[in-house]
Amino acid sequence: MKARVLEDGAGRRATFEEIEIGSPLGEMEWEITDDMIDLQCRLDEDFDRLFSLPGVDGKRVAPQQITYRPPRWLFSRAYNVRGLFVRWEMEMCGLIKSGDKIKVTGSIVDKYIKSDREFVVYQSEGRDLSGQLLFRTKRTHVLDFIERTAPRAGAGVDSGIKPERI
Repeated sequence: MKARVLEDGAGRRATFEEIEIGSPLGEMEWEITDDMIDLQCRLDEDFDRLFSLPGVDGKRVAPQQITYRPPRWLFSRAYNVRGLFVRWEMEMCGLIKSGDKIKVTGSIVDKYIKSDREFVVYQSEGRDLSGQLLFRTKRTHVLDFIERTAPRAGAGVDSGIKPERI
């Protein structure tokens, strides 16, 4: 019998009904380090000189993909969810460099049911501390691969990845 996970190491998982359109995901301050840029380059196997060598200001430019994790951290902090990432829109509005401090905020913008599965859409943006927009993103996340009509039961395994450790 198929079942969706009821809880994991972080506690009871959020239900589709508990996630409200318009709800804020909170905010976080995120500082870009050379180590983060190195990690992103390794993950993407993207070793362009732009990301490796410091510019005239002595700072390295970060790859655009570096913006993936903070919005997901906000979503996971606001709601204990797992699932699959199914759509991603992103717009870069400025360069992100080593040493930059970025305020990342987000909110739930939509949710819907399709093919007996629960989808949540959230958006996020990152601004430098002077308020300049650096990036914005909109993402769609399916809460479970298993159909929503399957019961919730039992405990699942948490990924073990904590936002503070990345």
